[in-house]
Amino acid sequence: MDITSDTRVGDIATTVPASITVFERYGVDFCCGGDTPLSEALRGTGLSVGDVLAEIESAASSVQAEDRLHEDWAQSDPAALADHVEAVHHSYLRERLPSVGRKMATVLSVHGENHPELFELARRFQRLRDDLEKHLRTEEEVVFPALRELVREEPKGSKRAALLDWLRSLENEHDDVGDMLKAMRGITSSYQTPAGACATYGSLFQDLQALEADIHRHVHLENNVMFAAVRRLLGE
Repeated sequence: MDITSDTRVGDIATTVPASITVFERYGVDFCCGGDTPLSEALRGTGLSVGDVLAEIESAASSVQAEDRLHEDWAQSDPAALADHVEAVHHSYLRERLPSVGRKMATVLSVHGENHPELFELARRFQRLRDDLEKHLRTEEEVVFPALRELVREEPKGSKRAALLDWLRSLENEHDDVGDMLKAMRGITSSYQTPAGACATYGSLFQDLQALEADIHRHVHLENNVMFAAVRRLLGE
């Protein structure tokens, strides 16, 4: 799609879905205000059309690259998938969870009195963080080594049953994480910052959205690609 300053934001969102993340970040109304030309929608934001188009292009390229990567991984063995998930998604969570936690504490201390919903958001985030950190350890110390062994030699008897049990357990944990993410999105009205919110408040919500997006891709890659490959190898 050839996007110009006169292109309607609703058309951009429809044709380039990755643009939705950019529009949400800057509060551009692409739903009810979908008929508005891009230049008009950005009026008063301090953003240039060129800057926003560059972000949209970057977001679209990242999505396409990740989608192609997932297509490639669908042809790979579980050991390679485990290596990728650990190097990319586990590393991301280990870096981002502490930094988001620190930002959450700052926003809560400053805005908690006027926005009591932040206390519930902080509780949900802490539970999410605790569960995810335990989940990463389980994968790295138990499940992923078993997947690497599976590629070398098919497990028999109790090892096979244990591996299948671990996969079901991880899938249940993924469901719990999904429920927590939905709850956090509900508490924040889909991460819409309230009037008068400071830059750190807005930055926290952006970080939580980015965290949610990465977890969704992480879970998709495990549930729908990695675990499916394991079950195929085991003849399940």
